[in-house]
Amino acid sequence: MKIYHKPSFMYGLTFLFALPLFAFGIIKVHWSQWIITIAFATKFLYTGLSRSESEYQENIAKNYRSVAQELYGKYATIKLNFPLVILCSFYAVALFIRLVADLFIPIWITVCFTIVLTVSVFYSLSLDHKIKEHIENGTNRG
Repeated sequence: MKIYHKPSFMYGLTFLFALPLFAFGIIKVHWSQWIITIAFATKFLYTGLSRSESEYQENIAKNYRSVAQELYGKYATIKLNFPLVILCSFYAVALFIRLVADLFIPIWITVCFTIVLTVSVFYSLSLDHKIKEHIENGTNRG
């Protein structure tokens, strides 16, 4: 057995080592966390042990930044990390209002924030998908 991508293989082992902790009750988890942990372990171990998947991931990593800037301009990083920008901005303002003004944020503002955050996550994921699709098709100039 040959390891083609060591970081992915190590991530896979990390997720795999969590399973005995779940099984012996050291860490109490819901059944959905079992499924998620198994899925991540499988995905990372497959990438670490498969030559074709390892080459695919390396190709994506090598060309990602240049293709993102080619497709979405110089602010591609902000567009791809838009959920983090929104999240950090909201929490900074909310903490300031809560700690300095000693006011509570109304629930309707929190609900609106959650909706905007959800939309921004799907927007960033669609951009990420388009970048990977562009790289897969070999239409990048990098």
